[in-house]
Amino acid sequence: MGTLNEEMADVRSDVGDVRSQLRAEIPEFFEFDIAVGNITYNANSNSVSVTAEPSSRAREQLSDRLGGVNVKTEGRLEFEFRLTETDAE
Repeated sequence: MGTLNEEMADVRSDVGDVRSQLRAEIPEFFEFDIAVGNITYNANSNSVSVTAEPSSRAREQLSDRLGGVNVKTEGRLEFEFRLTETDAE
């Protein structure tokens, strides 16, 4: 059994890996540019929350895709991913 400091370091490393993966994958869900904002881990629910906001180019991209209509973007999107445990081999 490791020390508490070793276990916390493992958790920080795992959360860091999840953050990196989310920063890379979240933009792929959209057909316009977004900026991934805060990524926070909630130990109580074992989940990660991610905020995404349209980038400065998003309005132009959406307008072009929709045939030149005016597009207004306000606010942000927030996603919550519940983490699951897998059995280690």
